[in-house]
Amino acid sequence: MSKKLLTDNEAHDALLQARELLSQKSGITKRAETAIRAADKALLLLAIGLLMAAEEGSDGNKAIIDQKPVSPSSHSD
Repeated sequence: MSKKLLTDNEAHDALLQARELLSQKSGITKRAETAIRAADKALLLLAIGLLMAAEEGSDGNKAIIDQKPVSPSSHSD
């Protein structure tokens, strides 16, 4: 089964959907709660970085350090 390639808008929507899912969850332990909240913040930063990169016409996302360029030919269908 091949993965669906997402547009910038679809990827942004997917990140926000993941945040919505996490917002409905809580951890029983401090470790679990910390992991859930950290993931929520990371998803928010990635979503914002994606929007910023799209607005700038850049292939980079400022929320990601040391990005490796991905060529279109590296995607499998």
